[in-house]
Amino acid sequence: MDNVKALLNTSVTDAKSTLECQLRNNPQSALADAQLAIDFINQYGNAEGQKSRLAMLTTIVNKARKRLIK
Repeated sequence: MDNVKALLNTSVTDAKSTLECQLRNNPQSALADAQLAIDFINQYGNAEGQKSRLAMLTTIVNKARKRLIK
């Protein structure tokens, strides 16, 4: 959960950089963290005000799924 808190409390650019690095080293972890962040924003956050963060997280989830399928 600490990873998710960090993703939500930093800039979208920094969160993206962190997740892309994590994606290269551990796609399963990147997938889990990004999906948990999406779920948290949708449930507790202001999803309307987080469109760019949600789009970035969705992209990471899709990339991680593709890497895990290969």
